[in-house]
Parts: sequence; structure tokens; C-alpha cells
Amino acid sequence: MLVQKIHNKPYIEIGYSILPEFWGMGYATEAAIKCRDYAFEHDLCTHLVSNIHKENVGSQQVAIRNGMKLANKIMSSDHPDFLLYEIHKKDWLRSEN
Repeated sequence: MLVQKIHNKPYIEIGYSILPEFWGMGYATEAAIKCRDYAFEHDLCTHLVSNIHKENVGSQQVAIRNGMKLANKIMSSDHPDFLLYEIHKKDWLRSEN
């Protein structure tokens, strides 16, 4: 997890980098879920984001498996062609019950 500024607003982001030979093995999904759960269980924030390039379909699928939904298309010079996925703690709590 890291703090990411998007449109001059700070967000806690779930991000990851996996070597290509390990893609498709579920490691990114498992890591993303553990980060999400830790952040919400320890009250680190009320929502989390993942900022994903529009052509990175694999990471978009990881975000969706992590309970995230597409929130916004980022159109800034810092993050052109990126999609912002997010999950709110209240939605995570609802899905846990």
C-alpha cells in the first residue's frame, strides 16, 4: 500500500508488481486481498483505490476480485489513460457478512 495523489487528493492505493513468469497464478489477487483486509481491519482508511492503466486488463481483473469497482477515468498529465478502481470499507463490511 502507498499514498497516491490523484487530482491533488491523497489516496491509499493497493499496488503490486509481479514478474511476468508469475502472472496468472493468483499472487497479485492474494496480496491485494490481504492488503485490503489489513487496511480495513486496522482502520487505516475508509476506502482504498487502485490506479490502473486502461490496457492492463489483468490488473483490472485483480481489482474486481478484490471487491473494487470502476470509480473514475483519470484524465490528468500525471496519470493519462488510467482507471481508478475503489472499494469503501462499508461495502467490504457488507460483503464479509
